[in-house]
Amino acid sequence: MVDQDVSGGKISRAQWDAWHEEIAAIGITNPLTNFETNNFGQIDLERSHPGGFSQFVTGRPTLLSNLVRDPLAYSRALAAARRINAKAERLSNHFGIPTLFLVGGLADFEGDGFDLKMPILMWPITLEKKGDDYELHKSGSPVVNPAFVDSLEVCYGIKLNQADLLARQNESSDLVPVTVLNYLANLTGEKAKLDLKRILVIGNFATASTEMLRDFTRTETSLLGELSGQPSDGLPEVEVPEMLFVADADSTQVRVAARALAGQSFAVETLPGCGYLQTAVNTIGVLVQAGKRVLVVAPRRQTLNELADRLSATGLAGLGVRSISTWVDVVAAISRNEKAQAVDLAAARGRRLVAEQELDAYFKALDRKVESLGVSIADILRELSALSAMPHPPVTNARIEPKHLTDHLDRKTALTLLAEAEELGEFKFGPQDTAWYQAQFNSPGEVAQAISIAKKLRDDSFPNLSAQLAEFISSVNFKPAASVEDFGVYLRLFMGVRETHDRFVSDVFDRPLTELIAATAPRKGVDKADRTKMSGVNRRRLKKLAKEYLRPGMHVADLHVSLLEIQHQRDLWQRYSLSPVTPQVPAGINDAQVAYQSFVADLEAIQQHLDPESTEVPLMQLDLAKLKLKLQSLAEDTEALGNLGDRAMLAGQLRSSGLGQLARDLGRLHTPKDRLAVELDLAWWQSALEYALAQDATLLGYSADRIDANEEAFRQSYDIQIQLGAKYLAKHLADNWHASLATNPIEAQALKAVLKTGTADFNSLRSAAPSIWPAIAPVQLMSPYEVAQNLPSDAKFDVVFVLDAAGSTIAENLGAIVRADQIIAFGDDAISMPTGFEIEPRALPLGREVNSPSVFAEVRRIYGSEVLRNSYRTTSQALAALINREFYQDRIAFEPSAAEYLGEKSYNLDLVLLENRATSTIEGATESLDAEVARAVEQVFHHAAWHPEDSLLLASASWSHAERVRVGIREGLKKRPELAEFFHAHGREKFEVLTLADLTHRLADRVIFSIGFGRTSHGAVLSNFGQLSEPEGRRSLANLLVSARKEITVISCFAASDIPSDRLTGGALLLSDLLSAADALREPADALPDPMLNDLSLRLKKLGARVDESLSVSMPLVVSYAKKAAVIEPDWALRGDNRNEKFRIRPGLLRALGWQYIRVHSFELFSDPQAIAQRIAEQLGMQISKRPTPLFDPAERAFEDSDAAWGDRADSNDARLRGDKPPHWG
Repeated sequence: MVDQDVSGGKISRAQWDAWHEEIAAIGITNPLTNFETNNFGQIDLERSHPGGFSQFVTGRPTLLSNLVRDPLAYSRALAAARRINAKAERLSNHFGIPTLFLVGGLADFEGDGFDLKMPILMWPITLEKKGDDYELHKSGSPVVNPAFVDSLEVCYGIKLNQADLLARQNESSDLVPVTVLNYLANLTGEKAKLDLKRILVIGNFATASTEMLRDFTRTETSLLGELSGQPSDGLPEVEVPEMLFVADADSTQVRVAARALAGQSFAVETLPGCGYLQTAVNTIGVLVQAGKRVLVVAPRRQTLNELADRLSATGLAGLGVRSISTWVDVVAAISRNEKAQAVDLAAARGRRLVAEQELDAYFKALDRKVESLGVSIADILRELSALSAMPHPPVTNARIEPKHLTDHLDRKTALTLLAEAEELGEFKFGPQDTAWYQAQFNSPGEVAQAISIAKKLRDDSFPNLSAQLAEFISSVNFKPAASVEDFGVYLRLFMGVRETHDRFVSDVFDRPLTELIAATAPRKGVDKADRTKMSGVNRRRLKKLAKEYLRPGMHVADLHVSLLEIQHQRDLWQRYSLSPVTPQVPAGINDAQVAYQSFVADLEAIQQHLDPESTEVPLMQLDLAKLKLKLQSLAEDTEALGNLGDRAMLAGQLRSSGLGQLARDLGRLHTPKDRLAVELDLAWWQSALEYALAQDATLLGYSADRIDANEEAFRQSYDIQIQLGAKYLAKHLADNWHASLATNPIEAQALKAVLKTGTADFNSLRSAAPSIWPAIAPVQLMSPYEVAQNLPSDAKFDVVFVLDAAGSTIAENLGAIVRADQIIAFGDDAISMPTGFEIEPRALPLGREVNSPSVFAEVRRIYGSEVLRNSYRTTSQALAALINREFYQDRIAFEPSAAEYLGEKSYNLDLVLLENRATSTIEGATESLDAEVARAVEQVFHHAAWHPEDSLLLASASWSHAERVRVGIREGLKKRPELAEFFHAHGREKFEVLTLADLTHRLADRVIFSIGFGRTSHGAVLSNFGQLSEPEGRRSLANLLVSARKEITVISCFAASDIPSDRLTGGALLLSDLLSAADALREPADALPDPMLNDLSLRLKKLGARVDESLSVSMPLVVSYAKKAAVIEPDWALRGDNRNEKFRIRPGLLRALGWQYIRVHSFELFSDPQAIAQRIAEQLGMQISKRPTPLFDPAERAFEDSDAAWGDRADSNDARLRGDKPPHWG
């Protein structure tokens, strides 16, 4: 297509010219327009052996050794074949450009002043390794060099009839018959002075640049105009609607999909391992469901294949139709459409919403603010835990009255009152210090009188009464009295016995009274059922006998009651008496009674002034020994009664402020002024907790089992919705497909006919069924260099995704951009930049002359970007700290694996210690020493033998070293042919030896970096490290480090300390850090202290577990035992921006990384941390309930076995832990 000039838009002519120039320079040199003989990267078949050539011409596979039979020429051809094939594979895999061709015939335009030497015909061929040889095969029909066709028209106005030319070629068995050259000579005639020559060369040739120039028009689109304009103010806010995803998505990925659906253009920075293909899959799914058409371009075949694989893995095979495998993908899409079934997505969403509500209810209750207090239960628990974790935690158990909690939100007034009370000495004395604690008086006179009574009781009344009663008790051989109240019981008993003796004979205590009591019992008013079954005769006889116990002349009003009283007296006597004697009356009982009553009156006079809120038993009921001490305190400890008036008034204020109970407890604790604030805080927060729970008891209904069940229900409901999401989208696509077939039956038959051929491309399918094609391929995947070849100029897409966008420019993606209304560029400019490529293999690469910013950088500059930060690699990222620090400004959220934490290495340094010096002093002698080549080959074969299940990649900073390692491996395979299978395994990740410059976006399970430079003959290390020292060496090193999924091994002839500190450039500046990484110690994470987790950590340590509170900021508590390791996450430290991240994605990632994931809940950890510690320990395999009995008494431990010997404090928390009591409970 002729380059059209449309002016008047936002894009300047200079910009259009720059893009045109850049497209023309693709490949750096173009052997299809400027052919030059290149023995380094070409195989000349003009002089090939006739026997082999005739076999090749007929289309049969032919060995290179049959075509080139001269040993020296064959050696050169074989080396060239390796280079050509390697170049072809790289350009095909990394840029989607086929370059392996046989060209025939040459037209030289120099005679007319044009600097053009152009091959005429092109045959696609294949080169396949066969042992030490290569097998060549023509894989397709010839085509005319499109650049030659265009040049004939531009230079001479001649339109070449390509079909006519090819027909003449097909008439002959010769690949470049004379008839073709004659046809061209006759066609040009006198218009041109073309020098037509016969050549037949195998090499690397690409038509991409020519096709892209044909497609180039200066037609400005809205999107292209924006990309050429001024930057916006950054990404606008976006509303995130309910979207149907087909794979997991974190909050950033959800936002990317929402922006795409809203029609925004933007960049997505794809930090390593952060799931950008998954993001693309979800976003594509959302857009397709909305009826949008998506074009996906990426230079690398692997990227497009991996995207197609991801779509297939979700149940959407063929949703993205690839240019490289169009027939396969279309057949897969049709098969999917025919098998799609309807799903009940609404029910699944309903179950998910119910699960979310159940899940949210707990956390809402935990985080809901108590309106009057302005705090939540979660806040309260954290504050209480923080107080308990202090070096000297507060211990009060006092509470503040609920109605006064709001009065003390800031605690200032309360603290002022408490400080005044402390200054007055209110907290100097506690109940344990003086019996007068919290005593109440109305006047100083009452104080003096009370003290006087106390002294009298102490000095006279109590000793005398005690002695007198002790004598009585001893005389009747009674049990000693325990309290004053017991004195009263004894005295009343003695008085009662005396009264009985006055009225009855003494024998009444010696005779059984049961029948007499029954006989004298009243009968009137008593139910018959309750009357005793005694005959009237017997009753009269017993009544008479009862009266005989009365003393002569004595009369009692109720004989029955008197007998009951006697029976009771006898029972009491037997209870208190130490020997079986008849109840008797001690002498002097009247005096004792008088003394006792006086004593009790004095005690009651004292009691009325004592602390009315005290829980201690009254004086009357105190043990006599304690009473003695109490009287001693009342008589002597009178200091507490000083300035009682002032203190009484302040105590009233404290009580009226709801602080009375706290003040009492502070006195008990003898709290100094500097501790008042923390004790007040503890009392307030404890009271707030009780008040909050009283206001809303929802949390009390959530057991740990219920919370776990709710979280599991959410996970399952979300899993089901994602599974159904893909099926729902498949049915949506199937409905579109069937509707399109029904509307276009003729096209349907044409489509069927094309597919029956077993081969198809975009053009043939679109031509056969233009109306059906959008329903088959709503998403199309191709290299940006294929767009012009695969899409008509009027093709339109709603969105273009540019993957690996940091490695290509706007000019290279121009064909895709002008066909779309919206662009989303995914890229990582830390590991990639637009380096272009060189089509022809050369001993000395020419390098790219045009340096343009990447399409990723431009999209980010104009629109802004989202950043995918969370790494989802399920193996440890080797050298994660170095990668994050040096290349990503610590923006990647890496999670360490359990294997790494338990000691498994993901980075190895293999130092070559012998023969690591150059043997000469010539320039370049230090490059690719034999010993390092041998070590690299040895490492590769070791991997092939011991880890064949893992893919492997070897990279070097030296091109010659990489080549020598390749040769070494080929030679080694001759001795170890049993390992050959490994070198052809792992598909897209098949083993390769690459230089750093060729490493873009390459991944492998394990990576070997053999530096390729050694020491000088004097043992020094120079500052030049090949590609590592080049300007892009830093980016190349980053690419290398993120390439390994599991392990990186560095082979080096020198250590970090040997590297010179000056004259280093590029990535070599980081080489010392890389080599010293094996010995680098992990820096502890700067995590904020968490009091509840700190307490749990201490308990786990005491149980024998290894505990780490500084492994990672995102892992506040890690615990391990033996070969098991667990991450402990409490309610308040869940990581994530939404439910999905907190309860599905993160737990799933940690489990995939080998961790046990253990959730603990706020209340269970707050109320019973020891039980939680034991549960965690048992989950790790610790035998908590079957601990062996120690061989020696712990009290007899030697010093070296003590806590102090191991650096622990003597005042450890063992006692508290054994008590199984949380510190915040006091």
